[in-house]
Amino acid sequence: METKPRFKSTIPVQVRFSDVDMMGHVSNTQYQNYYDFGKVDYFDKVLPDMDYKELGVVGASIKIDYLKPIYMKTRLLVETRVSVLGHKSITMEHCLVEEHTKELLSICTAVLVCYCVTEKRSIPIPKNWRENILAYDEGVIQK
Repeated sequence: METKPRFKSTIPVQVRFSDVDMMGHVSNTQYQNYYDFGKVDYFDKVLPDMDYKELGVVGASIKIDYLKPIYMKTRLLVETRVSVLGHKSITMEHCLVEEHTKELLSICTAVLVCYCVTEKRSIPIPKNWRENILAYDEGVIQK
C-alpha cells in the first residue's frame, strides 16, 4: 500500500480581507501568494544560506488545482515539500489545508530552476542544497 509523503514544512497563512473576491471566497489569483509563502518558509528552514541576491531559484512551471473554495474565516496551513531533485531543477509540492479538519483545499506543483543571479543563468543545484533537501524530506526522487 502506497502512502502519501509527509509534509514536514507547514506554516499557517492568514486569509486577508483583500484576498476575498465579490463571491465571498479567496480569489484564485491569491493562491500563488500562499504557496510562495510556504516556499520561502521551506527555504528558510532547509536552505538558510540561500541569499536570493547571488544564488536562488526562478520559476519554470506551476500548476494549481482548486479543489474546494477557501473563505475569509478559513484557518489555512500551507504544506510544502520537495518531491523531485533534477540536475538544475527542484520540483516542489504544496497543499493548502484547513488547519483544524485537515481538509485538502488546493494542491500545487511548481518546478524551480537553480539560478545564478550575477551570471544570469541556470546552474546545477549546489551539493549542500541537495544534501539538506534529502536530509529533510522523505521520498525525494533524484534525476
